[in-house]
Amino acid sequence: MGLVIRLGLWTGVVIDMFLDVISHDAKGKKHTFNKGDRVFTQSDVVDSLYVVLSGRVKLIRENIEGNSLVIHTAYAGESFAEASLFSSEYHCHCVADSVVELLKFDKSGILELLNQNPESMMMLIKELTGQIRDLRLLGEIKSIYSAKDRIMAFLSYEAQDGVFYYSYSLLDLAQKIGLAHETLYRNLTSLENEGKVSKQEGSITLS
Repeated sequence: MGLVIRLGLWTGVVIDMFLDVISHDAKGKKHTFNKGDRVFTQSDVVDSLYVVLSGRVKLIRENIEGNSLVIHTAYAGESFAEASLFSSEYHCHCVADSVVELLKFDKSGILELLNQNPESMMMLIKELTGQIRDLRLLGEIKSIYSAKDRIMAFLSYEAQDGVFYYSYSLLDLAQKIGLAHETLYRNLTSLENEGKVSKQEGSITLS
C-alpha cells in the first residue's frame, strides 16, 4: 500500500493480480454495503479477500476484555484482509464506514494463483513487507505533536517529485494522520500562506 493512502504501489499489484485471478474464474463480484453494515465478523471462516471500489471500511478488533479497537481503515482503490489468505478465520470485524462498493474475490482462487505463479507470490511478499514498514512510519508520523509538522512529515514522505497526489477527501486524510478535519484544513491553509505548500484539486505541491 505504501502508506495505505498511496495508490500505485500495493494497489496496482493487488488489482493486477486479481485481474489474473478473475481470468482463472475466481468469482470476483461487486457488493454494495450501507454505512454500518458488517462485511464480515471476527472469527468468521475466511472465504474472501476484498478491494474497495468506492467509500471506506473499518477493520475493528475486539480484545479479550470486549473492547473494540479500529486497527485499519481501507479507502477506495485499496485491498484489505490480505493476511486472512493464510488464516482459517478473520481476526477482526469489517464494517462499512460509508456507503461502500467492494470487489470480493474467492480466497481459494487467489491461493491457487499464488501457488502456480511464484512471481506473483514474491510480489505479494514484497508489498506486504512494504505495508509493515509504512504502517510503522505512519505510527511515527501520528506521534508528532505539532499538527503542521505532522502534515509536513506525511506530505514529504508521500510526495512524488515534490507533489502529493490523492483521490479521496481531505476528511479521509485528516482521519488517516489522526487530526480533526478542521485542524487539517486550518493548518494546510496556514502552510499555504507561509509558501510551504500549494493546494490544487487532487494534489498538494511542496514548495
